[in-house]
Amino acid sequence: MHINAIVCINAGGGSNLYQSYIFDLYGTLVDIKTDEESPQLWKSMALYFRYNGMTVSKKALQALILSEVEQHMAEGRKFCEFPDFVMEDVLADVVRKLKGNATEAWLQEAVRWFRILSMRKLALYDGTIDVLTGLKNKGKSIYLLSNGQKTFIEMELNSLGIYDYFDGIAISSVARVSKPDPLFYSYLCERHHIDLSTALMIGNDPRTDMEGARLVGIDGCYLHTETSPANMAVESKWRICDGDLRKIPGWR
Repeated sequence: MHINAIVCINAGGGSNLYQSYIFDLYGTLVDIKTDEESPQLWKSMALYFRYNGMTVSKKALQALILSEVEQHMAEGRKFCEFPDFVMEDVLADVVRKLKGNATEAWLQEAVRWFRILSMRKLALYDGTIDVLTGLKNKGKSIYLLSNGQKTFIEMELNSLGIYDYFDGIAISSVARVSKPDPLFYSYLCERHHIDLSTALMIGNDPRTDMEGARLVGIDGCYLHTETSPANMAVESKWRICDGDLRKIPGWR
């Protein structure tokens, strides 16, 4: 079954069985667009490295970083099927190859600049605040399970004003494992003592969000947004095809 064949469900009046709501972030609560192939991005990053005494062209820097990412991911695959890496560690290895020196503060700032320079759009989806507030008012527990970098995610949660809505946050770069790996769900549960028997996973990606929920045996609520992969089969209990967060079950 492909997305254009899905029977859409208005889930707004859904079940009261769910006590824990586990949200994906990008493409679900937050509308984001980045361009990590932008020549200007890599030109600016190369300049940032040169400011710290490392002469490197934009193409060479891009190739070095991508190569190091793949090496870190390959190392992670020795321990889990869906690993993740820490961008600061990647940049530290690049700095060593360029025979430079960098403090932890410089590495973190480099990661932030990379994100800012690649950003084209960052905004909450309509309904995000309403739904999170409604869940809080009903005494539900709210968790974030997000693939991505801690340095990016915490900065963006704070800048968008939603950090404090979450009872617990799990980030793949910290766990070194990402969705849909069941180990990432285990990481979330161990850290925050979640009862998955009353949990609902809400996300916009059939591969990571809904497949991950299926693998750990919890209900999924698929939210189709403009950043969702096209023409993919979706297996989930709830399906919302118009991207309206206000249709997720049990928040009001």
